[in-house]
Amino acid sequence: MTVSSCFLLVLASATLSAAAARSCSFGEKCFPSLSTLAAFNVSIGGKLHSEVPIGASCYLTSPSYNQAACDEVKSNYQNAQWRANFFSSYDQINWETCGVTDSCLVPPVDSSAICGQGSLARYSVHATTSSDVQKYVQFATKFNLRIVIKNTGHDYQGRSSGRDGFALWTHGMRGISRDRSFVPQGCRTTPQDSITVASGEQWINVYKFADDAGALIVGGDCDTVGAGGGWLLGGGHSVLSPSYGLGVDNLLQAEIVTPDGKLQTVSECSNPDLFWAIRGGGAGTWGVLTQVTYKAHPVVPLHAAFIGKSNSSTQENAQLISALANITPNLHDMGVGSFMEIFPTKIIFFGLLPGGSLANFKAAFQPIVTLLPAGSVTFSSFSTFLAFHAATYGAAPELAGFPFAPSSRMIPRHYFEDDPHGLTRAIQKGQLLLGAQAASQPVQILMDSPAPRHDVGKTSVTPLWYSSLWHVVYTVAWDTTTPLAGQKSVVKAAHDAADVLRVYAPDGAAYGNEADIYE
Repeated sequence: MTVSSCFLLVLASATLSAAAARSCSFGEKCFPSLSTLAAFNVSIGGKLHSEVPIGASCYLTSPSYNQAACDEVKSNYQNAQWRANFFSSYDQINWETCGVTDSCLVPPVDSSAICGQGSLARYSVHATTSSDVQKYVQFATKFNLRIVIKNTGHDYQGRSSGRDGFALWTHGMRGISRDRSFVPQGCRTTPQDSITVASGEQWINVYKFADDAGALIVGGDCDTVGAGGGWLLGGGHSVLSPSYGLGVDNLLQAEIVTPDGKLQTVSECSNPDLFWAIRGGGAGTWGVLTQVTYKAHPVVPLHAAFIGKSNSSTQENAQLISALANITPNLHDMGVGSFMEIFPTKIIFFGLLPGGSLANFKAAFQPIVTLLPAGSVTFSSFSTFLAFHAATYGAAPELAGFPFAPSSRMIPRHYFEDDPHGLTRAIQKGQLLLGAQAASQPVQILMDSPAPRHDVGKTSVTPLWYSSLWHVVYTVAWDTTTPLAGQKSVVKAAHDAADVLRVYAPDGAAYGNEADIYE
């Protein structure tokens, strides 16, 4: 946990049940008996599992102690892909633990340490089919159990874990296919190119499939994020979004199991209200996705700009941030997406233009070329998105397995046109409030908002996505041995940092998937 008690986890966790506050948890008399659970397990093909924390094999006091298994855990503890392949591990371990005592951290503090269940659900269904999901929902609803839905475990709000809950794990639902003449159910529209993805697939696999198929698809930045789960349900931003829209703008159709246990196919023409709701309404809110169909775009040349500024002062950082803020409206109008990390003494930036003129792209960055020393700005072109992804987001191993908390703000366009220097001052003021965290946890700025040409109102994401240019994210991390007071202080620092932007841009907004848990 990031803060003082498990209660905040309960508040953050999403559930399909309208009676979430009165749901039945493990250990209560209302919880199904072992014989009832055994019968359910038979009905679902042996896919019901009793769960223990991923670190249990390292505890001498645990029935699960196994030195060989423990060695594997230790060697992969911060490997994001390895973690995604186990139900009982999460990308951020503050959603595995509960407070500072109920945890199963690796390594144990001593040989007598007890492995606590923490915030891990006691039972989970490892689904591989839509039928598994239906049976899970029907059983959980029948006994009014606390529903917990996990895909790959990246949820920054902790909605995919739940203390004493009854969980569903969708990561085992696999399959990717292409249909060049797809028409959503109930529609009489022109057939279009599409890629259909089972909910458990990860974006790196989808990118590889699209690359082999000669197509371009809008997806997440991180390899291990699920392509049919919380990323999409919250909106789904991408470096491609300024040209092609958010993930929800690219969704053509979805299959979803609703709280009544029914499998429904939804599109703009079939159950359009539910289709609108799942396109930004939040993870685990309306049901469980089992399959999604996205637009497939033609492959185009990709032009990239890379900026590196090191050994810089606060003033030099401010000059570069302001210069980038000045050119951002033009870049966004061109369809350029970008990512920037701001450390106290260096800035890393890359921007991407799908298609378009390389000459115009270079010209747009001329103010930055003039500002910085020779060689600080370089340009490259890529024939496929997979190649670009490998050179940027996928260039270094994706790390996980540590406590982490974000706080974010979307900044509307008029601040860039009216007061770019004021925006820079606000961003840097927030960074100062991170204290020592700023050295290892850079301010992240993503220019990944969809262009206004996408129809606002067709999705349920905040309309601010379509009128903002920067998505500013402050993050903090802490050591697992940090006392509770220290954890609270660190999380508060991220909140206070973003609060500067909340005051500066009161007409901005937060992105639900990467928002402050206190917001």
